[in-house]
Amino acid sequence: MTQKSQILIFGGIIVDQYVIVDHSPDRGGDVLISDSFFRVGGCAINVGTTLKNLGIQPHIVSNVGDDTWGRKIKDYLDLHHFSREAIRFADDKKSGYCISIVEYDGERTFLTYKGCESQFSRVMISRELCESVSYVYVTGYYLLVPEYAHNVVHQLTDLKQAGAQLVFDPGPLAALIEDEVLHSVLKLTDLLIPNLTELDILERKLKWDNMEISRFIETGIRNVVLKKGSKGAEVWTEDTYFKASPFAVNSVDTTGAGDSFAGGLLYGLSKGYDMKTSVKIASACGAITTTIMGPHGEFTVGDVTGMIEKEG
Repeated sequence: MTQKSQILIFGGIIVDQYVIVDHSPDRGGDVLISDSFFRVGGCAINVGTTLKNLGIQPHIVSNVGDDTWGRKIKDYLDLHHFSREAIRFADDKKSGYCISIVEYDGERTFLTYKGCESQFSRVMISRELCESVSYVYVTGYYLLVPEYAHNVVHQLTDLKQAGAQLVFDPGPLAALIEDEVLHSVLKLTDLLIPNLTELDILERKLKWDNMEISRFIETGIRNVVLKKGSKGAEVWTEDTYFKASPFAVNSVDTTGAGDSFAGGLLYGLSKGYDMKTSVKIASACGAITTTIMGPHGEFTVGDVTGMIEKEG
């Protein structure tokens, strides 16, 4: 029997192009750029990097184009020794990218080009990998194209039947997910991890007048972790509720903090820690990421445990 120890991440890999300015220009105006750089990113890489920082090699499910950005992504994957088992390199396709305009106070404006990263075929995941997965993470970004989203739902169903647990992060574009797809994914979800804005989107999508977390539990979702950024998190399970305090850090860029939170949570749960401990790990990972310019960066298990011990 295959040991179920692998973590699978459904989410596209893109390139984030950062432009640092004092303030965004008015329409038709001009401003000076103080710095610019690019990072290979996207939710999947951000979550995956946190897991790799903590010693776990995840498998990312994504298509990558063969253009300039696609080649940069390929080089990045090689350099950082990411698994390519569920990644496909698509001929004659363009990779997605996001232009992130970051102002001096941390306010961000995004311009996103969707490439081939959300294209999914069930042949991307082998039967052997499917049967070895303990946790699956899926971001709502990966469910925006109905043509491929329905294939993702079928694959998630197979993974659940094989014994995997599903962690669903709806993302800020959850309102654009086809209703049938959203309902299907929620029925498969074991752990839902929205932020406040995404929770409101789900409320409106599900046509619930007053959001009650218990209604998610009633649908079969066993755990809900509400991410509240600098205010910490709230957690509901089948039999308990608790609040998780935030960690005090000098934040320079909040990009990717929610993804790093998800990576830390996956790490904790996959290692067999209880929910309270796992959420502490997740919160520490998210906090550390805000101290790094860009959507992710390098840190260690020691950095995480040190932050937790320091806060007591």
